[in-house]
Amino acid sequence: MATVDATSAKVQRMLAAGFNDVRLTERGYAVPYGSSQVLVEVRDWGTDSKGEPQTLVYMWAPIGRDVTITPELYQWAATDGQSSYFGSARVIPNDDGKTALVTFEHTLLGDFLDPMELESAVGMLFVTADKLDDIVHDKFGGKRFTDA
Repeated sequence: MATVDATSAKVQRMLAAGFNDVRLTERGYAVPYGSSQVLVEVRDWGTDSKGEPQTLVYMWAPIGRDVTITPELYQWAATDGQSSYFGSARVIPNDDGKTALVTFEHTLLGDFLDPMELESAVGMLFVTADKLDDIVHDKFGGKRFTDA
């Protein structure tokens, strides 16, 4: 089992070996791709039955920001946004209650993570997010990650 610090160091090594552009963020790492990026965060997941620490590797990509909240947006997120093997869409309301951040996210267990698993998951997320941000923008408005 591994601590957040140990898993973070492992994730950083794997990302640096697997991708040309990996950036440090306040909470972890960012891997840009097209009009989006995948943010990778290592999180504490408590302890196992033996008291050993457990970790999660949470990955998410913004696929829409300042998107107007509508029943159709929630329906899309609950149906089409759940149809990928790697990842699912999520609507996170902004403080104004009228707009939202729409993300595409996936979580892996951090304790037994191997390089191919992490690279594959990040790759699937950024390719899918790069497509989904166009769909969200065209259907519901808002901005892509790279829009001003």
